[in-house]
Amino acid sequence: MPLDLASNTGPIALDDPDLGDFLADLQGNILNGHGRDHAVHIFIAFKPGKLLAVKEWISRFAETLITSAKDQLDGAKAQKESGIDAGLFAHFALSASGYDYLGVAKASQPYGANPQGRPSTLTIGGDELPFYSDSFQAGLKSRREALLDPPAEQWQDGFAGVLDALIILADDNPSDLTAAELAVRQQLHDIATIETVESGLTLRRKFEATVNATDIQKSFGNVVEHFGYADGVSQPLFVQDKATESSGKYWPHAGAPLNLVLVADPNGRPAISFGSFLVFRKLEQNVRGFKTAEARLAKALGLPRELAGALAVGRYEDGTPAVLQPGDGIWAESSNPTIPNDFNYHGDPDGRKCPFHAHVRKSNPRLESVKAGGVLAQNDEEELGHRIARRGITYGGPLSTSEDLDELPSNGVGLLFMCYQSDIWEQFEFIQRFWCNNPLFLKPAIDTVAGQPSPPAAARTGLDAVIGQKQDKLLDPLIGEAAQSPLNWPSEWGKATVQPSIASEDQFGQFVTLKGGEYFFSPSLSFLRGLGAS
Repeated sequence: MPLDLASNTGPIALDDPDLGDFLADLQGNILNGHGRDHAVHIFIAFKPGKLLAVKEWISRFAETLITSAKDQLDGAKAQKESGIDAGLFAHFALSASGYDYLGVAKASQPYGANPQGRPSTLTIGGDELPFYSDSFQAGLKSRREALLDPPAEQWQDGFAGVLDALIILADDNPSDLTAAELAVRQQLHDIATIETVESGLTLRRKFEATVNATDIQKSFGNVVEHFGYADGVSQPLFVQDKATESSGKYWPHAGAPLNLVLVADPNGRPAISFGSFLVFRKLEQNVRGFKTAEARLAKALGLPRELAGALAVGRYEDGTPAVLQPGDGIWAESSNPTIPNDFNYHGDPDGRKCPFHAHVRKSNPRLESVKAGGVLAQNDEEELGHRIARRGITYGGPLSTSEDLDELPSNGVGLLFMCYQSDIWEQFEFIQRFWCNNPLFLKPAIDTVAGQPSPPAAARTGLDAVIGQKQDKLLDPLIGEAAQSPLNWPSEWGKATVQPSIASEDQFGQFVTLKGGEYFFSPSLSFLRGLGAS
């Protein structure tokens, strides 16, 4: 049965008989993460003169190995109910250059939804500046100045050249994953060059007092990233089962319409075939630098290290929101023993409990940016439309828990960041540019973005303390300045902010570095399977 994105307003029911064809034609990992603990990400460039063989291989791969959304969701349900291993997961995505290689005309390639009807240019101070761009078609490398990324010449080998496609393989059994990777490598030998392979391993950490945890959290611990904080805590929910399971823990707006991540596949079956834009960014984490900054901030403020870290991240290490309590994490209030996610910042208008530059407040302001006539979001739907479906996995080895800062890694570990959306400019790039990199977002300068007077330094928010980016010689033309590290911190939880004296190298920001990536589109299975006949 057909799916109408315009009429869908929230999470779908898995047992809806009208959605069977749609789910069988959609690739997995988009509506729900694949859930496997081991993954490889194979980046390839197709060889010249191999077009027919490439098309035939993609068609066979889609027919025999790619996991549909229906198969993924059914497998996850069976695993939960009977313990049956869901087995190998496979996914395939094309870059704009991949579509060009396949001979798909530009008019028939995927384009961002541009839900707000953004113009391509804005006039500021008499100058016409670039604004909206179809970022998928442009490619990640061309977006350096907008995102304040390091130049591609500084990326690791394997990412600097052309990347036509991304293959994701994942499994809970590392031996089975290795065998599948080897088989795919052999299949690609004559038709593509493997530019790089990025391996991911889910990190888990047990928090002693975690309550109301899921079975997997009780057995293996919470999913964390290399700074040691719970990861993937807050996500838009597209499936009713997930929304129901999370009742009481999730923000009332957690449920999301499908058009947040899906667009019609122009080369598939009408009203059946959909796909999603996939952002991949390899982010190296300087754990030693981050933990040193955490310790120096704690010392300068006279606060516990756990609280200092929570002020930077916006959550304690176990996921407890900083805005809700001044302790050291583990939400265990008797009236609500589950670590909550149904919070907002209305009770903290001055950033005294959770600073405005804290990562989770900058990257998900929970309707705090909404203001009638405002320049960032004039209504709830506009802000909610910037959300992304995050699907990252850590790389580079085990979690470092040493108390000796000198023993912590400064490179070689990090996050293989991935997210799905219906428009890269409006979602991933908007969050990174206008929220995380913007020195004036959030309050008290929430509307100061384009050509408006800048507030004094004391009133500026600064970079997102975790993922904010700056390049010394690059200024975002819409802001006209480069962000600096955040300066204003609560003297105590709930108290007025101060500017502690901390050396510039020990201030928060720039502890996450882009090492490479690309923009992709994950097409429908109908399109991929049909390539063998074209």
